[in-house]
Amino acid sequence: MSGAESIIDALEFLGLAGVFVAMIVFAPETVMPFLGYAAAQGAYHPLAMLVAGSLGGTLGSTLIYAAARWLGRERLIEWLSYGGRWSLFYERDVIAIDRLFQRYGVAIIFFGRFLPTVRSVVSVPAGLLPMPLPKFVFFTFLGTAAWNAVLVAGGYLAGANWERLVEYLGVYGTLAAFACGVAVIAFVLVRLRNLTLGH
Repeated sequence: MSGAESIIDALEFLGLAGVFVAMIVFAPETVMPFLGYAAAQGAYHPLAMLVAGSLGGTLGSTLIYAAARWLGRERLIEWLSYGGRWSLFYERDVIAIDRLFQRYGVAIIFFGRFLPTVRSVVSVPAGLLPMPLPKFVFFTFLGTAAWNAVLVAGGYLAGANWERLVEYLGVYGTLAAFACGVAVIAFVLVRLRNLTLGH
């Protein structure tokens, strides 16, 4: 029995609830293309898989949002103050992110779902702001469903070559994570330079 057939058997056993649970914790690039392939094999209707996967992904993002909201903006600022002079992140940074989300929050939440790593990170400032929960959930679901639809369609059209698609998506995810890593390193280096110069 092939790996794909094993996953189909598991899908048939767990049903759409299994898709929902898997998408709470797994990246859609690793799951949704296969679900498109499974739909092409008649395991489930692609729309049902899309909805189940998107609901699971939305719940996963909402849990991150809830954790950030529990932390709260004021508590975060209080924690930042403990670092004193050697803190690399300041209250003014929180204010700048607040202003960014107030102006472009909907677009950031929606399009952030298309980018690995970023999709998890954007839930944090949304919770700290906080963006109203119904608004966050609505646009998170829309963005998640849009990206998942691309992945499911890709897997459906790729057929037995769905694993090749996952490989390409893995490269895409690696590049996105690398770009985020470079941005973080650049941020830290600039802040350290400012500290040494007394800015």
